[in-house]
Amino acid sequence: MKLMLLPGMDGTGLLFRDLLTHLTSLECEVIPLPDSGRQDIERLSDHIAGQLPDSDYMLLAESFSGKIAERLLLREDPNLKAVIFVASFLSRPGRLLPGLAAALPVKSLLALPASSLGIRWFLMGRDASDDAIARFKQTVSTVPGKVLGERLRQIAGMRFEGHQFTVPALYLRPRDDVLVRNATEEFQAAFADLNIVELEGPHFILQARPEQCAHRIAEAVRGWFPTAS
Repeated sequence: MKLMLLPGMDGTGLLFRDLLTHLTSLECEVIPLPDSGRQDIERLSDHIAGQLPDSDYMLLAESFSGKIAERLLLREDPNLKAVIFVASFLSRPGRLLPGLAAALPVKSLLALPASSLGIRWFLMGRDASDDAIARFKQTVSTVPGKVLGERLRQIAGMRFEGHQFTVPALYLRPRDDVLVRNATEEFQAAFADLNIVELEGPHFILQARPEQCAHRIAEAVRGWFPTAS
């Protein structure tokens, strides 16, 4: 059974690199988001749906892609067997992240000398290496500024719609996430079969704690589907 990974707001999937080196017990495939055209959730969901397998699979939705995963669940694809949310949200996640839309262009902000400090404080944790910061900047630099802006504006308009699902779900929540408020109540309302795991670390928990996250993901999958890994 494949694990299909949907990236966060950068949309590239490149930031999954370290996670995938530790997630060798599962067959994984990354589906990048399109870097052109409309960036509304419906269009992005259509794009992802066209690349999903015809056999059983699971979704991993990082941050921004949580809402995409919700839309995919509404399609009631019988092959979709479980969902893993990582630092995700089903509604506007607070004031800070949507507020960045007013501070665009994002790329100009990342070019400032103080941007590395901001990335550590708000995104990747204060113990993030210089290499991790450089990789993050390089990844974001490959995404058109207009696309990033449209995705931020999508976040600002997100609302919890009260949909309910029966597929098993895991919510990996970083305790030190300063961008996304605790979305536990929303996920509990949406999923009858939900496991919540809190990990010490920042919003980009998959990048800051890849080995620990991989362990938790593999553990959840073994619990759901003992013969899948």
